[in-house]
Amino acid sequence: MPRSKCISCGHHEFEAVPVVNKNGQNFCLVQCVACGVVVGAVDDVKVANVVRKAERKLSHFLDSLQKG
Repeated sequence: MPRSKCISCGHHEFEAVPVVNKNGQNFCLVQCVACGVVVGAVDDVKVANVVRKAERKLSHFLDSLQKG
């Protein structure tokens, strides 16, 4: 499976950094963990929804493992 890499340093790990613009809008900058180059921006609401869905799926998976 191909891995995404930073266009600046070639590193393969990224992080979402929450920021608020001058109008008060919340969003996340997706940036390289190694050098900090920003590679994208995502609406904060979308990120929160993705995390909540992942938490629910993980919880259901762990429950199914405990049951049998």
